[in-house]
Formats: sequence, C-alpha cells, structure tokens
Amino acid sequence: MERIAVGKILQGLRKAKGITQEQLSGVLGVSTAAISKWENEQMYPDISYFPILARFFNVSIDCLFGFTNDLSEQEYEDNLNKCVELFKTGNYEKGLEKIKHLAYLFPTNDRLRVNLTSAVIPYLALAENQNLRREIALNLIELCQVCDDKELQVQKHFILAHLFMLTGQYQEAATDTIIMRNNASKDNVDISNGLMLKAEIPNTIDRVNSSIKILSAQIIYELRNKISYLQKENNLEDALALLMKQVDLVELLELDRSYNYMLYMNIAYLCCRLGKLNEAQQATEKFVVLFHESPIASDILYQICKTGFQATEFSVIKDTQEFKNLQSIFCLLYTSDAADEL
Repeated sequence: MERIAVGKILQGLRKAKGITQEQLSGVLGVSTAAISKWENEQMYPDISYFPILARFFNVSIDCLFGFTNDLSEQEYEDNLNKCVELFKTGNYEKGLEKIKHLAYLFPTNDRLRVNLTSAVIPYLALAENQNLRREIALNLIELCQVCDDKELQVQKHFILAHLFMLTGQYQEAATDTIIMRNNASKDNVDISNGLMLKAEIPNTIDRVNSSIKILSAQIIYELRNKISYLQKENNLEDALALLMKQVDLVELLELDRSYNYMLYMNIAYLCCRLGKLNEAQQATEKFVVLFHESPIASDILYQICKTGFQATEFSVIKDTQEFKNLQSIFCLLYTSDAADEL
C-alpha cells in the first residue's frame, strides 16, 4: 500500500503560505523538531491537529491526506493560459500571485509548478524593470526547487538554470545546467519526444511546444547578451546583423510578437549610430505598426520608449514622419508633455 505523503503536502502548503517551520510550530503549539519530522515523513501528526491545519491553510482535511481532486486537463489548460496572459501583458506580480495560489491549492502537483513556470519565463525575460524581474524569478525558483518528481528533474533544472541567469546568479545557473546534462542529454530528450509523438501519446505535442518555448527564450536571451557585447566592442555592423536575424527567428519559431518591440527599437538605434537613416526610419515605422497590430501594456511600452527612443542618437530622425508617428502613440496613452519627452 502506498504511503500517504502527508509530510510533503504540509511542506508544500507551508512554503506556499510563506511561513517557516518555527512559525507553524507556534500556531500548533508543538516543537519545530516535530514539524521537521512530519515534513520528512518520519512520523505523522496526531489526528487532533488535522482540523487546526485545515483551518489554518484554508483547505479540506481530505486535501491534507492527499485526497483532493486534481485539476482536469481543461482546468489545467485554462489556468496555464491565464498565467501566461498575465505575464504576456506585463502583469508579472498578479501572474506570480496566480501561480503561487495554484501551488497552494495543489501542493503535490509538481507537473503544474514546473509547467506554469516554464510557460511564463519567455515573458518574464522581457521585463524591463530589472529589480522586479529578479524578484519574480527568485519566487519562481523557490516554487520549482521543491519539485522532486523524478520524471521532471531534467526540465526542473533546465528551468532553474534559466531563472538563475535572469537573476544574475551565474554560478547557480552553471550548477543546474551540469545537473541537467548529467540526467539526460539533449539527444535523449529529443528521442523521447519523438517516440512519444510517433506513439500518439496524449498531450505530447504540448510538451514539445513547451520545450520549444523555453529553448527559444534562452536563445533570444543569449543573443541579447552577444549583441550587448558586440556593441561594447563597437562592432555595430555585426550587432545590427544579429538583430535582423532575431526578427526572422521570432517569425520562424512563431514566438510572441511582443519580442519585436525591443528588436525594432534597437535596430533603429544602431541604424542611427551607423548613419543608416532610411533603415532607422523603417524600423521606427515597424515599431508603430506593431503597436497597432499587437499592443502591449502601456507601462511596458512607456519604459521601452523612454529608455530607448529618448536616446540622443535618435535626434537625427526626430523630424521624420516615422518618428512623429511614434510620438502620436504617446499622445494616445499619455499627455502631450510625455510625448514631447521623446
């Protein structure tokens, strides 16, 4: 008979609520050592504590015993899409709150934690506010680290490596990358997905699509690093060529078009520096067209324009119709004074 994982459930609920073992022991009037033994499956809590635990964590007693109903596939997809939409529109804090709430409701569902995190990483990487991006990434790291499903370890460490990159913790990223490679090679992952597709295993294509999204986000992120390096080396022509290839890559991989906002802004910037004014105007116009076809959250757009198009290098195209069209976007979203800042 399979052992009931009460300890793991309690640990998941406690971490989702953001409290320590010591704090929980204070609520129950037991020692911290007792909480530790419960969570490590060394002993079960006395049955008299279950009503208190259920009220404290706002769950049913069935949930504490692992008998809670899990998400249906449709509920799973709906919640995944809601989280992605929140991150996609720049509502990172609300998106994180949604993910943590789901982890709180389904503390033993490691697949849910891992897949929710992997789905929102590409959009988190676009966050211009570095402090916010780091804070969200650190929270996602904590959610992922408690996942111990053996079948999810490769995906878990791949995600952790990427999140550590976003927080600037490069040593930790390298460690997770090594763990991931030791558990499964890229070829093994590819073969596994391929066999599952051929065998028509349900939902395999979703797994493949999720892998593509994560890999694509990592490629885009690393290309950004290379472009930044090329600009520091004053190798502007190569940096521009790489930016142009990124636009093609976004289309090829069918990534969200919001990636192109930063790309067009950077292309216009480099073209201005290189004296390629026609190309700079074209990139600026593409930015405007993209806004009308695929609008993003106004605060994100404001940050992109304020930190990008406000650069002195753009003075050479300020009097062009394309740049005036860009200013008109700000007139729609903000005051004319804000538009004049460009």
